[in-house]
Order: sequence, then C-alpha cells, then structure tokens
Amino acid sequence: MTTSSGSLYEQLFPLTTVMKQRFVDNFSGDALDTDRWSTNDTGSGSTATYTMADEVDGGLKITSTLNGASTLDWSPTDSTKKRPFNNTGSVMIVTSKLVQANYAIMYCNLRSNHYTEAGSWIGYIVQGVTNGNSGDNKIRLNSNISGMTSVDTSLSSSVLYDWHTYKLTVSSGTTTLSVDGILSGTGFATGSGNPTTRLHPALVSSASEGATSSGATTYFRYVECYNT
Repeated sequence: MTTSSGSLYEQLFPLTTVMKQRFVDNFSGDALDTDRWSTNDTGSGSTATYTMADEVDGGLKITSTLNGASTLDWSPTDSTKKRPFNNTGSVMIVTSKLVQANYAIMYCNLRSNHYTEAGSWIGYIVQGVTNGNSGDNKIRLNSNISGMTSVDTSLSSSVLYDWHTYKLTVSSGTTTLSVDGILSGTGFATGSGNPTTRLHPALVSSASEGATSSGATTYFRYVECYNT
C-alpha cells in the first residue's frame, strides 16, 4: 500500500507523480542544521540569534541585528553557494510569522546570489510600520528583477502578524505568490519576469529601515523547495 508522508508536496500532487529535486525542513530538534543552512548578518548594535524556539510549534526563531538584516540561506560564501532550484520552474513553501514591532520586516526569496554579491531574486515581503513607505502594513510579492514592480496581496493589515503559509511558484515568465491559498483562496499576487540563473532559498528577519528593540524577530516553522 502506498501512503503519504504528510509533506505539502504530496498534498498538492498525486503520489504517482515523479518527484523532482526537493528539500524540506520542519525546524525541529534542539539545533539548526548547519550542514545545510548558513547564517549571514549585516548591521550593527546587537548580535543576531538563530535558535530553535522552546515553544509549541515555534520552529526556528531569528532575532536580527539591531539595524540590519539576518539571513538564513545556502550561501556561506559566494564561491560555496549551492543553487539547485530552477529559475523558470520551482516552488518554495514557507510557514512563518513576523513579530509586530516598528521597523520589523520579514522577507523570503529564491535567489541566485550570495548576500554580498549582485544577483537576482524573487520572493515575498511582510512589512510592518517603517518610515511611511508604500509597502507599510502589507504582504506583497516583490523582486529585484528589472521591470517588475511589487504586487500586493489581497490580505488586510489586520492579519499581517499571524502565522501564514506562503507559496511562491516560479514559472517561465511569471511568479505567483499565494498566502494560505490551499485553505482560503485569498492573497494571490502575480508578477512577471524570472531570476537570471539557478536559485537557493533565503529566509530573512530584518530591521534595516530603523531601530527596533533588540532587533526584528521572525519565526519559521516549515520550508519546502522543489523543482517542477
């Protein structure tokens, strides 16, 4: 008898579908898997922390530097980065939550570059109150791809700091973001364009637009990436 292992992939696709290259992390246990993930920080004024939250379903807790961004990705250095996901056919699914605070931002993306080098990326951003920017109090699809503008989801600011499951689908010429789409069908946004080359996941907690007390805090409970 064929049974499901309970992954989101297997909920979205029949078990007869051949699974392509795929990665899953539930962020459980007492320590981050540093054989896969690397941590990178910018900014100053505090020390970033990456800890497994001692909370029910807490997952990984990232508290950023005071005035910068703290990143979890597969890129310890430019020369050693691993990029196994297709820039015209891949998916990233993340379950995460941003803790409410002025200047707190969470963004997650599939990107081609190490954080210190030029490259292309596409992902979602959850932005609290910063400096009166147009992205304040919004969840949106955004990118540094030339010609692509940020696209807002239909979710209201009242749910900004709740747990959500985000699905980023990169296809040839377009990228779609859904928020809790399997359950509610709301929160969809679509943008055009593709990153320039192969991709790896990056999860970021940031206070880069201003000071928050002890840095911005973000929880990550699940991440899955696969090629389509």
